[in-house]
Amino acid sequence: MLRIKRIYKENFPNGKKIIYQYSSDNYYDISYKEQENGWAIEFTLKHLDTPFHKYLEGEIFEDHIEDIECYIAELNGEEAGIVSFSHEKWNNVLRINDIHIGQSHQHKGIGSDFIALVKKRAAEIGVRAIVLETQTSNYPAIQFYRKHGFQLIGCDLLSYSNKDIEKREVRVEMGLVLEI
Repeated sequence: MLRIKRIYKENFPNGKKIIYQYSSDNYYDISYKEQENGWAIEFTLKHLDTPFHKYLEGEIFEDHIEDIECYIAELNGEEAGIVSFSHEKWNNVLRINDIHIGQSHQHKGIGSDFIALVKKRAAEIGVRAIVLETQTSNYPAIQFYRKHGFQLIGCDLLSYSNKDIEKREVRVEMGLVLEI
């Protein structure tokens, strides 16, 4: 049985570690051109001959994030996934900071349950949109968010390094406009 419960930073005095990992056979290649009357950025879906694998350890309760809400999904008593989000008051959006489902628990609807929870909290708080960050290399996540109504709202060509385009890991901002 699936159970989603809120967790609090004070209950984790040594922090709450999270492992970010994904594999992808596809990515969005970025083409950037400066033109006489502006710029052109194009995203083109491409297939990878060798799958892209990402593994990174982090902390769910990051000190620089204010008003964070964090929830754990437990399936039959085992931690299956985690989501965290925060209300950015300055522009009245809810930012999904992290969403991760353990590999053995993927494709069981847990991510969709997390999105439903975030949408519910967004309505309760009264924000105008939900926003998040992913990467051009994380094709499965992009497809998941698109399935839930999120659209491309921007990108950052230098977010992680000076060679994000070459590394095929450009920061992509996605958003979902809400009816207020």
